[in-house]
Amino acid sequence: MADFSIDYSLLQQVQQKMHSLADQADSGGATGAFKEMGEASASDRRGTLGHAGLSTSFNLFYRRSSSRTKDAKDGLNQLADMFASVANTFFDADAQLAGSAGLMGQSIGLSDWRNEKAAHDEWVQDKSDWDAYLEKIGATDYFAEHPDDSIRMVCTSPDAPAFCSAWKADDAAGTAPINPGDEPPKPSETPPTSYSYEDSKGKVDVTVELDDDNNVMKETQKITSTDGQSYTSTTVYDSAPKMVGPEGDQFDARDYTITTDYADGSTTTTKVVIDDDGSGTMTETDDDGETTVSTRSGPDADWVEEDGDDD
Repeated sequence: MADFSIDYSLLQQVQQKMHSLADQADSGGATGAFKEMGEASASDRRGTLGHAGLSTSFNLFYRRSSSRTKDAKDGLNQLADMFASVANTFFDADAQLAGSAGLMGQSIGLSDWRNEKAAHDEWVQDKSDWDAYLEKIGATDYFAEHPDDSIRMVCTSPDAPAFCSAWKADDAAGTAPINPGDEPPKPSETPPTSYSYEDSKGKVDVTVELDDDNNVMKETQKITSTDGQSYTSTTVYDSAPKMVGPEGDQFDARDYTITTDYADGSTTTTKVVIDDDGSGTMTETDDDGETTVSTRSGPDADWVEEDGDDD
């Protein structure tokens, strides 16, 4: 999770206190017996105070103080919303940074699982080829009894078994398989598809959805602060990975759509279209239907926002 650059909790507390103060202002800030007296009828007030002039003076004081405090209500609410807006803005910015830090690929462990699975699958195939070869040349029983022996060492000894003549010919031709050795760690049957992390600053939840070939087709990241602010980004890919470019310098040219739910309740939808040369167009649409279009010139180029119309 990103190292938060601002105390969102404190800003949220200030916002809550401001709204609480505004609620008090709505009633003039009066409470208890003072409020009961101010809201009482003229006759009840005179009966309590025992003097008409004192009752009139108290009524004037109460009305003026209440009026002045009520005038502050809108301003207090606006100020409270400003604190909330600042908190949400910085929270969203930090959440976006956390999302761009390679969190999904690294923390979920999907890449490690793929590598382990590929290594184990390769060993299984090599072991199958090796066992079939030993059976072909008649060496199965020997290596069942001597599993730690090396076929090269066995076949170079003076009293080499009969199967060694076939192995020597295949080895010279480069067609003899290699003993794959011990079995590498076998990963779980199912890949990891979720990750969760929580500390004193908030919580990160990441989930992915895979196709039958274990390609990521949808990824969702939700970051929640301790005060309940949340930022959710969901990316949906239009297809399986579409790798383009020369060997060793390829990039994924598939299109995708990002839906982002911000802490203030607003949502943006971003459609990204990638061309085969790595250039692309990114169109972001907000809740009001306003769009922002950005383009890039290649796979390693930055996105540049297009200028809007001047009229």
